[in-house]
Amino acid sequence: MDLWGKITAIKGNQVVITLENREELANLSLFTTAEQPQVIVDVQDERHLSKLQRKKAYAIIAEIAKWSGMFPEECKEWMKYYFTAETGNPYFSFSDTDMTTARRFITFLLDFAIRNKVPMKHSGMTYQDDLDMYMYMSLKHRSCVICGKDAQIHHIDTVGMGNDRKLVDHRRKHLIALCEEHHEETHRIGWPTFKSKYHVKGILLDSKTLNQLGIMAYKRMEEIDNDTQRKT
Repeated sequence: MDLWGKITAIKGNQVVITLENREELANLSLFTTAEQPQVIVDVQDERHLSKLQRKKAYAIIAEIAKWSGMFPEECKEWMKYYFTAETGNPYFSFSDTDMTTARRFITFLLDFAIRNKVPMKHSGMTYQDDLDMYMYMSLKHRSCVICGKDAQIHHIDTVGMGNDRKLVDHRRKHLIALCEEHHEETHRIGWPTFKSKYHVKGILLDSKTLNQLGIMAYKRMEEIDNDTQRKT
């Protein structure tokens, strides 16, 4: 059941919503018997996409068009259709879309480019509109966050001398995808300097994502958890 209204007050974690039609509230009892039914508040983004977002989107589309052999305008329409099909977002126009949709579309374009090894003039860092998501995409596709070359997954946190990386609990480690060249640079100049130079970060992944990306098996997680319980 969708209830239409406006948020009229916010205090801490409490949100007051004033409905446009009182009859909708009266009908609520027909859908639930709970005194406090669960809801999802979907706040509409009324901000128009920024000029920078538009520039980023068109730049990635141009790179994909060049790689695919399509005209840029043709490529733009195809990518928008792919986006709606894969995400469920309604078809949109750059002339009136909101910032949230634009941000999701840029993320989609970048993921497509990284997944398909689309050659780009600039690093994906130049185009990214969501740093955490870009870090995740690079890990997923084993693509260096700096240059886009084939990468390995590396730990920001120290693993420890003599420790087998296969036995490390990756759930507790900040991860980043780096090619051999940039991984060596982190050791040469140190992580704080490297992070400041390239404006990157390591991210933590949950158990499900670690398993999906082939970084850590559920069996190994269970072994670590059982071993920890025995020691406590």
